[in-house]
Amino acid sequence: MIFVLVSEALFRKAIEQAAQSEERDFLFLDDEEALMTALKKETADAFFLEIGSSIPDGVEVIQKLNRTPATQKIPIVAFGNSLRADLLQDAREAGADLVLPKAAFREKLPELMRHYSKTSGKGSGGGRK
Repeated sequence: MIFVLVSEALFRKAIEQAAQSEERDFLFLDDEEALMTALKKETADAFFLEIGSSIPDGVEVIQKLNRTPATQKIPIVAFGNSLRADLLQDAREAGADLVLPKAAFREKLPELMRHYSKTSGKGSGGGRK
């Protein structure tokens, strides 16, 4: 299951569509607290994390995931506005495995879903927690 922290409705819809077409499970989460709660119940195959959005400090979330033994080996895909090259670089330095501008992330979503999801489902789990 891919854990997704994203605030923009456009990207939520694109992720949901890609997951359903690729029959991959995903879980939308609204913030770091919801992420940590979900990790107590589910195992993540990967994290897709929007940076520079209304989700506070995505770079700190990346750092925390990389410092936590239970999550430090789980891949992190970060994406953000290409005009904020500083944030994209901060995400790389914080330890994101892949950092993409939003347009590239959206274009590559089906491929990313196939690559990072170990579990194949019915594209379920799109509900908020």
